[in-house]
Amino acid sequence: MNTPDSRIYVGRLEDDRPVVYAVDAAGAEPLGAIDWRNDAVELARVLLTDASGGKPPADACSRFAQRIVSRIPRDGFALPSETVSAWLRRIVSV
Repeated sequence: MNTPDSRIYVGRLEDDRPVVYAVDAAGAEPLGAIDWRNDAVELARVLLTDASGGKPPADACSRFAQRIVSRIPRDGFALPSETVSAWLRRIVSV
């Protein structure tokens, strides 16, 4: 469900350099030049931190990198924050 507060994480290549944004109704907020192709754990940490509003457990970052980030396309992605939040809630409650 899209709400006015929902965000979508967008990774794209700009001049062959990877950049990641959090996009919502207010606009696009840069989250950094995170190379998801070579640093999946860093992207996982950034997305989980943004989606949860706090520091995620290190093991959650590793698991998210292996299960989610490793599957995103090398040339760009769009990932709803609701998906990231739901994944984190599922693994933290286990």
